[in-house]
Amino acid sequence: MIGVFLALVAQGDLADLASRAVREDDKDKRAAIVAQLRKADLAAVEKALRSPARGPSPIEPGKAVERKAKSDLDGEEFSYAIHVPADYVPSKPWPLLVTLHGAGGNGIDWIRTWARTAGATHILVAPTTPRHTWAARQGHFYVLTALREATDALNVDPDRVYLDGMSMGGGGAFRLAEHVPDRWAAIGPRCNVPDIRRKKDGTYVTMLAENFRMVPVYWVLGAKDEKIPIEMGRAAKADLEAARGELLYREFPEGGHDWSLEKDDVVLEWYGRHARVPYPEELVWKSYEKAFSRAFWVEVTKRTEAPPLTIVHLDQKGAESERRTELRPPTLVRAKRRENAIDVTTEEVRELRVYLDDAMVDLDRPVTITVNGRKLHDASVKRSLDVLIDEAHRRRDPSMLFSAFVDLKVK
Repeated sequence: MIGVFLALVAQGDLADLASRAVREDDKDKRAAIVAQLRKADLAAVEKALRSPARGPSPIEPGKAVERKAKSDLDGEEFSYAIHVPADYVPSKPWPLLVTLHGAGGNGIDWIRTWARTAGATHILVAPTTPRHTWAARQGHFYVLTALREATDALNVDPDRVYLDGMSMGGGGAFRLAEHVPDRWAAIGPRCNVPDIRRKKDGTYVTMLAENFRMVPVYWVLGAKDEKIPIEMGRAAKADLEAARGELLYREFPEGGHDWSLEKDDVVLEWYGRHARVPYPEELVWKSYEKAFSRAFWVEVTKRTEAPPLTIVHLDQKGAESERRTELRPPTLVRAKRRENAIDVTTEEVRELRVYLDDAMVDLDRPVTITVNGRKLHDASVKRSLDVLIDEAHRRRDPSMLFSAFVDLKVK
């Protein structure tokens, strides 16, 4: 069978082979495709990965349709709604907007919120979570799986992917930006707050405010919201401002718990002014959980050990949805790069992986990496087709590819 498979893949051109390698989940079949790709120049393979060919939309344009999918987390079945513009053509990349419903809602109804305003210009995706909240990892993967499927099927511009939601969905937009900041060009949550907790002295702390340094936020709150205390919103606003990211905070003095506080076309116009920078020259990454260990081009592969704190997450009916382990203090990585020099400072990190590509450094020259004042690497780094394909397969993000990495022992 492998011989037949090799004969078949040999007939494909480079772009087709690269696309198959990215989408193939079977390791043996993917290895067979990679064997064919080794005959080509690695730079040509990367170019093909960055501009994947797309055929006509497999989804009927001009109307919202509901699709079934299986979560990339554990295979659990869920559904999501998707709306493709009536004038969609696969020859150009399209912006995509993910929008998240509130408690008790569903994607096929909620997607119409944006279809009236953005349906002609944006691909729209609205997953449904019947039980978990969007703060749960399963909720995260409903979003990420639906985004992956849309990106596989359609010509999505990966640097113009936006995320918002209302109420529980607004909280989900914040959580996904906190834990996965490298996927979004901007977010626009309404009527909810980021992960903010009350301390024993009565003050508040926004747990991952630093991660919003890299994610522009258009945040809408009502001062008379009966579900979200405005004091929490104001405290989180101060923390996000301290993180020095882009924040447009809109507090409506007479507003309650209502999506229509802000006009959709105003938010849409703001989205249009933002595009993700896939290889930022400066980044900040903070995490309390080993499950969330990577952002952009840095990954914490081993952290200091600490007494685990079990956090119980509740579902929409108040029953237990999942348990997650937090470790305190959190890991914190601050990284800057200039030409081929990368400077990193860390807290609670033992081992770190720095991902590299010619899009961010010159891999034909030595790369210098300094961590906490110590030079830990000063040498050339070899490009690898295996790294390139594995990263493309894992991330499904043709604008943020990596062909090499360096592992560093920090402590």
